Amino acid sequence: MLEVIKKINNNFAICLDSNGTELIAFGTGIGFPKTPYILNDLSNVKRTYYGVNNQYIHLLNELSEEIFVLTEKIVEMAQIEISSEIPSVSIFALADHISFAVERYKKKIQIKMPVYYDFKQFYKKELEVSTKAIALINAQLNVFLPKEEAIGIAMHFINSINNTDADKAYVFDERFIIKKLTEIIEQNFNLSINHDGMNYARFVSHIQYLLKRREGNALIQSDNNRVFTSIKIEYPKAHQCAIKMKYFLESTIHWRVSDEELLYLILHINRLCAREILNKFYGG
Repeated sequence: MLEVIKKINNNFAICLDSNGTELIAFGTGIGFPKTPYILNDLSNVKRTYYGVNNQYIHLLNELSEEIFVLTEKIVEMAQIEISSEIPSVSIFALADHISFAVERYKKKIQIKMPVYYDFKQFYKKELEVSTKAIALINAQLNVFLPKEEAIGIAMHFINSINNTDADKAYVFDERFIIKKLTEIIEQNFNLSINHDGMNYARFVSHIQYLLKRREGNALIQSDNNRVFTSIKIEYPKAHQCAIKMKYFLESTIHWRVSDEELLYLILHINRLCAREILNKFYGG
């Protein structure tokens, strides 16, 4: 028995279990009836999630059920093949990553990432299961994500598993860089970003991913010059902000950011700021 106390959408709801512990339940139509109500028949509940941060609730309204279910399969496969405990709540961030990758594919923005030696050497299992995940995504969603996208998925698995001491040694520099990049965005857009929100969490995830690519000398190169020119015109303020971030990275960690990385930064800056502005306007 579950007490459904708040609807998220037709297929997700916030519930209380028999011990009064809050959880998010996923199942066909469980959010459709008027809440609160008692759900005695649990046959329609496909999965329950405990300890989910509130920042993920808004995300559930943006993700398609198809991508969410597919991501569940990928996480289950990863837990078996990597032989490590991957928290169930990591499914939300990974589903968002996959959704964004599919969105980029449909806009014909390809981010080609060479599978660099260090990554293969230290994260062989994660990369193997992520390559299988890309094949599954392409088959089920009728897209053609390049095999290099597997690195992005592998990074989610790596970040979900307990960090090694070597990883922890990098935390201070990483946090400092993220803090400074965030300040650049806030100053450029005259915006106070909610650091506890999902919008900021996904942005931080991208910056962490970008920094790890730099550690492996995995500079991106592709044929996106035409797309880059178009994006600069479409999002001039985000482009200006990305240039300032580029100068900061060059002056502090001596990293010359490629136009390809700049393109990706512009997309994430625009995504972060547009949603932050909307949330503040509508009181979200």
